Amino acid sequence: MKHLTQNRFDQLPNITPQSLRAITEVLGYQFMSKVQAQSLPVILEGHDVLARAKTGTGKTMGFLLPAVEKMARSRPNPRFVSVLVLSPTRELASQIQAEAVKLTTFHPIEICCVVGGTNINTDKKRLAKQVDILVATPGRLQDHLKNTPGVVQKLGQLQVLALDEADQLLEMGFRPDIERILSMLGPMQGRQTLLFSATVPDGVHKVSKLAMKTDHRYIDCIDPSEDSTNIQVDQTKLVVNFEQRIYAIVQILAKAKQNPAAKVIVFFSTARECGYMAELCNSMGIPVLEIHSRKSQGHRTKTAEQFKQSKTAVLFSSDVSARGMDYPDVTDVVQVGITTKEQYIHRLGRTARAGKSGQGCILLVPFESRHMTRTLSGLPLVAGPPMVITPDVSFLVKDALAKVPKSTQLTKSAEQCYQAWLGFHNSNLRALGWDKRKLVETANLYAILIGCREPPALEKRTVGKMGLKGVQGLRLK
Repeated sequence: MKHLTQNRFDQLPNITPQSLRAITEVLGYQFMSKVQAQSLPVILEGHDVLARAKTGTGKTMGFLLPAVEKMARSRPNPRFVSVLVLSPTRELASQIQAEAVKLTTFHPIEICCVVGGTNINTDKKRLAKQVDILVATPGRLQDHLKNTPGVVQKLGQLQVLALDEADQLLEMGFRPDIERILSMLGPMQGRQTLLFSATVPDGVHKVSKLAMKTDHRYIDCIDPSEDSTNIQVDQTKLVVNFEQRIYAIVQILAKAKQNPAAKVIVFFSTARECGYMAELCNSMGIPVLEIHSRKSQGHRTKTAEQFKQSKTAVLFSSDVSARGMDYPDVTDVVQVGITTKEQYIHRLGRTARAGKSGQGCILLVPFESRHMTRTLSGLPLVAGPPMVITPDVSFLVKDALAKVPKSTQLTKSAEQCYQAWLGFHNSNLRALGWDKRKLVETANLYAILIGCREPPALEKRTVGKMGLKGVQGLRLK
């Protein structure tokens, strides 16, 4: 296992027997990963730490174990929350909670997770009881701090604050929430603050100044000569004509599924495209799971668990699965369309985890390729061979697209997909080198390519919000 060291958890000084037992018997760990070996001794000494490490290398245990140890030794007041963990997504928060539950198997520690998309009254009942470790998304926690009596007071004696995937917390616009939360937690001198992230842009350093003591330690677990992507991942760029895009997605899946142990994640730019493509593939008899922000939290949790437990499966996802999610044994990551370098890296990190190998490809059309070649410069990305669409795949896709206008559900999904595609690319005009007329022209072609008889009509209000009022080619309701 390339990410593991020879440093054992039982070599850490003064780890409680309860934690060691959970690590070995419940979690099944013996050796520390590189990030754990580098960060745990420093954190266990009590220092605030900002740590940078590759995705999939064990950052979660890097902040959970010291937090649990601090609680075990200090015997905190059960009327207060001792540890607060902020996570950018519901899925990652649930995963952190699950690992915390395992780590505290033999400790009398109560854990609670509060995230958006769930019943807030259930949260309130749970928060009224003893909570030692609270895992939360910033938006839902901010809601409780403002509207749930007693929560501000409950966080008044915090021992540990951990921000996981700190860069994504900022990218997703959570900085105002984080700053408000920090202002309600009291002085930083009374707590230990831990920031873990795969990248450390200026925004993370700025937040670290607000949240951490001036003598905090910075631990960089990525060698400057290394790419921030996992070296075990073969990365390929495939460029196809716009008209071939859906055919190419199905062809990639067909090729991947030749491996009986194939476990594939396909990332799309928008939730609507993710949902539509999942419906279309399922209509072809290609079983696809889907997880994105348009699905309920219950569906997302169930689907994530189903994919985790599957030996072979295909998951279509928006970026809710791009960060931190630990899906075991993913063999292939496919990315469709333009993205940022940071998101490309984090998506790719869903494979080749825990030292295993994997492969990734990004599927682009010509008008996306130029921008992404510049964006991903410096990464070990190689051009793939010309895509060959086999006759069986061609027939399957043509037949499915022909059925779209005859299906009320598929028609609705295609129309929503068109609108989301238009909105996403409208926000990327500069990257693509387009004007708004070119955007609408290309979006209208996209509508036909995904099975619409004609470009769907849009609400005048929607067109106005996009700044596309008066652009030729748009149909209005």
